[in-house]
Amino acid sequence: MNHAAAEEPVAAASREEAADAAPRPVPASEPQPEPEPRRDPEPPPPAAPSPADAGGAVAAHVRPRHTPPSRVLSDTWVVEVWIDPDWYAVQQTEEACPSPGLPDIVVVHRNVVLIGRPSGSLGVRPDVDAGADSAVSRRHAQLTSDGSRWWIEDLGSSNGTYVGSVGEPPPTEPIRQRVEIDRDDRIYVGAWTRLVLRQATASEQAGQG
Repeated sequence: MNHAAAEEPVAAASREEAADAAPRPVPASEPQPEPEPRRDPEPPPPAAPSPADAGGAVAAHVRPRHTPPSRVLSDTWVVEVWIDPDWYAVQQTEEACPSPGLPDIVVVHRNVVLIGRPSGSLGVRPDVDAGADSAVSRRHAQLTSDGSRWWIEDLGSSNGTYVGSVGEPPPTEPIRQRVEIDRDDRIYVGAWTRLVLRQATASEQAGQG
């Protein structure tokens, strides 16, 4: 009997067992992506300093100051003071009417204009002096302006204030409240006085009119 042949299968089996018993290499793991660095949250913007932080004490509420509007007009205006025979004819007054002629020109620079007759004892100094007409009251009427428009108002005069348009007959009804003056309007007061309000010419603005 051949013992060498019988030993070969045993040796082969022993080699297989030894091979199975030997440690097997661990397969290399795939590289993992590196984690992103952690970002800290941005700090909130600093709050605006309070009045107490800025000045050491809370400032009191300051009311806005209201400046009154200027009474000086941006443009120069004039009032023409006429003697009007047509107005005199409808007044039925016994006072003689002066001879008509060129008007007196009164330059006004302010937005409140008093029409009347002067009185030293009463302290009345009208801007438009109609003192020659005794039918005009001391404080007869008043012109006011907002800078571009004008109004006339009667101040409780004895004979009233009238407004009419150029080219029309003299008015017959006095005004009862403040009335806006148009370019073609004429103001009638007293027994013969007619007033025309208009913008001044260049020579009148220069004091040469």
